[in-house]
Amino acid sequence: MPRAPIDHSAPPEDDVSGESRAVHPDGEVPAPDVDADATVSLARHAARQGTRSLSLHQRLTRSLEELTPNEQRIARFLLAHQDELALYNAAELSRLTDVSKATVSRLFRRLGYQDFREARDQARSLRQSGVPVAAAPTADHHQRHYEQECRNLRQALAALDMLDMEALSSALAKAERLQIIGFRNAYPLALHLRQQLLQLREQVAVLPQPGQSLGEEVARLGADDAVVVFAMRRRPQGLARLLEWLGQAPCTVLLVCDDSLSTIPAGIEHVLRCPLDSVSAFDSYAAAMSQINLLATQLLHDDLVGGRSQIRRVTDTFDALEELGDG
Repeated sequence: MPRAPIDHSAPPEDDVSGESRAVHPDGEVPAPDVDADATVSLARHAARQGTRSLSLHQRLTRSLEELTPNEQRIARFLLAHQDELALYNAAELSRLTDVSKATVSRLFRRLGYQDFREARDQARSLRQSGVPVAAAPTADHHQRHYEQECRNLRQALAALDMLDMEALSSALAKAERLQIIGFRNAYPLALHLRQQLLQLREQVAVLPQPGQSLGEEVARLGADDAVVVFAMRRRPQGLARLLEWLGQAPCTVLLVCDDSLSTIPAGIEHVLRCPLDSVSAFDSYAAAMSQINLLATQLLHDDLVGGRSQIRRVTDTFDALEELGDG
C-alpha cells in the first residue's frame, strides 16, 4: 500500500530544547498523529498506574518492549549509563544515541515524565539521597576520586572547627556513660568510635545491640550521660522520633550527620556535619572516619593522664591474654 503523504502544513512539534522535529539531520520521519495520540495515552495511563513513584530504571524495563526501535535505542543506552543521565541534556542524549531530540522528548513523555528535565532531576536526587548508582570507570576515575575525597576532608575539618569543641569534649569526658548510636551504614562508624574510646575510658557502649530495641537502653539516660548519634542518609524511619526524644532528654547529645538531614530537633546541642559525596557508586565514609580520629584524639588530650593510664591497662591486658600476634 502506498505511503500517505506528509502534511507539511501542520506546525512542527517542539521538544524540551525548543528545536523543531520537522527536519532532523538523522533523517528520522516525524511520527504520525496516531503515534502522538498513543504517546499521550500511554503517559496518562502510566500516571494513573503510579509510575511517578518508580525509578527511571523501573520505567524503562517495564516499557522496553513497547517502545519504537529508536526509543529502544535510547532506552538501552540509558540502562547502560543510568548514572550519567544527570550529566546530560536532551541535545547530548540525542547525539550520543543518534536519534532526534524529538524522539528523546517523546520517550520521556511515554515513560510518564513531563519532560527530560524531570527524569534528569529524579536521577540526581537518587544519587544525592545515597542510592548506589553504578558507573563505568573512566580513565581519570582514580584522580576524580582523590579530588572528591580531598574536598570531603576539607569540609569535614571545617565542620569540626565550627563545633564548640571545648564544651563538647568536656561534656563527653565528664559523662558517666557514653552511648553511641548508629543504624545501617552508620553502625560501623559507631563501632569504630567505641573501639577508639574504649582505649581511653570506661563505660562506652554501642546501641542498638544486635536484635535488640532502644527503649530500655535510652529510658535510663540522665544528666550524667552522653550520646553520640550517627545519622547518615538512607536513615530508618524511626530515627527522627529518636532524635526528638533525645532532644528532650537531660543527657548531652552529639549528632553526626550529612547535609541531607535538614531538620535538627530542638535540644540537640552539638551537630557535626560530614560529607559523603563520591564519584563512585557508593557513599564515601573516609571523612567520617577522619572526624572520629580527631574527636577521639581531642578526648585523649583533654585527659592525658587518665587516657594514658587506660591505654596501659588495655595494652597489658592484651599481653596477658596473648590476644594480639606479632604480625
